Amino acid sequence: MLRNSGDLGALSPGAASALASLARQGPLRLGDLAGIERVSAPTMSRIVTGLEKGGYLTRDADPEDGRAQLLTATAAAHDLVTGLTSARIQRFAGAMEHLAPGQREAVMSGLNTLIEALDR
Repeated sequence: MLRNSGDLGALSPGAASALASLARQGPLRLGDLAGIERVSAPTMSRIVTGLEKGGYLTRDADPEDGRAQLLTATAAAHDLVTGLTSARIQRFAGAMEHLAPGQREAVMSGLNTLIEALDR
């Protein structure tokens, strides 16, 4: 539900996720971005083409391999990702405010336990 918070504009949730990964991780090759997003290279290629047409990323030659390209998020992409993140944080905080203090404590305790289990 949080993933769908915020105004994605014309972006699909998958495109928004790929863009957020690119904005957070910096320049990436298409195959690396596909791996991070757990989609096939052809699927990521379609997503990247749409993001490029929308002005959300640029393609530049990889300085380590002239045959490869690096994808880089534009300033517009960073602004969009920041807005989406903010909207999601605000939605989560708003939902937490509607809980009784005991419920809030139970949620936080459960989340902390889950984080600890995932860190093992």
